[in-house]
This record gives sequence, structure tokens and C-alpha cells, in this order.
Amino acid sequence: MFPERAVRLVVPFGKDGASDRLARALAARLGQYWGVDVVIDNLPGDGAVTGMLEAARAPADGHTLLFGTSTTHCIAPALRRALPCDPHTAFAPLSLIGWAPNLMLARPGLARDAQALVALARAAPGKLRYASAGAGQTIHLCAALFARRAGITLTHVPYAAGSMAGLEDLMAGRVDLMFDNALAALPFVRARRVEALAVAASLALPELPGVPTLAEAGIPGCEADIWMGLFVPGATAPAIVRALAHDIAIVLGHTDLIAELRGAGLMLDVVQGAACGEEIRANALAWRAIIDTCGIEAA
Repeated sequence: MFPERAVRLVVPFGKDGASDRLARALAARLGQYWGVDVVIDNLPGDGAVTGMLEAARAPADGHTLLFGTSTTHCIAPALRRALPCDPHTAFAPLSLIGWAPNLMLARPGLARDAQALVALARAAPGKLRYASAGAGQTIHLCAALFARRAGITLTHVPYAAGSMAGLEDLMAGRVDLMFDNALAALPFVRARRVEALAVAASLALPELPGVPTLAEAGIPGCEADIWMGLFVPGATAPAIVRALAHDIAIVLGHTDLIAELRGAGLMLDVVQGAACGEEIRANALAWRAIIDTCGIEAA
């Protein structure tokens, strides 16, 4: 019966961020279903490329999975001319899990809504500081896109330790705003430790009624939907890929997990097979357009 031993789930992001939280929820359920440990291996760095390459080099026997996102498969190839591998061919998709939007967050008391924040930024160009998990990550690009569309100048403060470090400084008032994934940010919004001013996506978030999309707030063109999914090295045998995808679909269909993920801000959209690859490639084109709009050139 497969898997035969513990499974390693490589998460190319730091602990306590959105990807890590979702990966741990999935790992716990998959471990229960398989009867083996599913061990999280956080390998952040180099815009998620470090962890992605580690997973790509792993034995293609189905016992190493990659937690992939828009960053690994869409943004990294667009920003890196000399990326050592093409994630679209280096990995076989097991399942697209869903979409989780970034929220535009502000420190408490800064602004009542997105337009008020824009007014503050225009009054003092460069004074407002925004946190990110590093250049090229989705939360950095969302902020850069927002600034470009709103016609304002913001100061970027990247955190090598990951998005949680930036979120902590936002709550402490050491930075002014931040775009962060709903999976990580919702608990702090609900606790009123940060203010959610808008959703950087094509649809508002059901878990935050009354919080508009940026387009609804009068700043169109900031849609930046973010997907998350599971992958194996591309050379993995088709029979193993099918077995893993089958089991993942079963686990993702569990009522308690569905409720947990939706409550955390994930818009579930389980897609497998050829359709999964097609959706990822379409999202890659969308992120390349965002990068071009922001004027960021590949390194």
C-alpha cells in the first residue's frame, strides 16, 4: 500500500505564514488517512526558489511533495531568467487546492479605508512603509501593483524571516501597511490587531463581509488571485501520481477540513489532471502581466 513510509512535504516558505498553515492542516489529515507521518520541511529563501529546487531534486518515488503556489510556478519563472528548472516541467501537479486572496492591511488607526490611505500617501510620498516577505513574493507584488494603480509612492520594508515577522511589526505599529494572505491574516483582523481595508482579488472574501475589493474601493486593476497546490517531481511514475491525487481528493472532501479551510479564508477549488496545469499556466500569464505593470525586470 502506498505510501510505504513517512512523506516529506516541502514548503518553500517560512513557518506560521499562509502556506505553512495550510500545509500543516493538510499534512495532519493526509497523515491520518495514510497511517504514516507527513513531515513539514520549511525551506524558505530566494523568493521560494530554494525550497522548490530542493523538492525538484528529490527522488521521484512519491514520498516527497511540494507545496506550490503562484510564487513557485508563476512569479519565480517570470522574475528569474536563469532559473535552474522550469517548474511546469520539473513537477507533476497532484491537485490545485484553492485560491486565497491577499488582504490590504493597515496598522490600527491609520486609515478608515483604502481611499483614506491613498490620501495619506499622496500627502507624504514615501513616508508610509509597507512590509513584505521579500522582493518577488506575491505580497510584495500586490503592494507594488496597488501603489502603481493608485499613483502613490510607498517605501518597501522586506523581511527575510518571512511574512509573519512583517505582520508582527505591523501590529506593533513599526510599519504602516502590508498585503498578506487571508490564511495568515484573518485571525489578527478578527482580533482587531490590524485593519483589513480591502481585498486584492477579483472577488470579495465571504469571511470578511463589508470589506470591499480594491476595485470596489475605487482602485481597479489590482486583482491578484493566488492559488495553492500539491506537486511531485516530474519523473514520478503516472501510477503513483494517480494514487496520490486520488487520496488527496478524498482528504480534501472531508467535511471538517472543508469547514476549517473556508473559515480560514481559502476559496476551495479542487482541480486535478490536465485542467490543473491549464489553470496554473493561465495564472502565470496574469502574474507576468502584473510584473510588467509594476515595471519589475527579470534578474
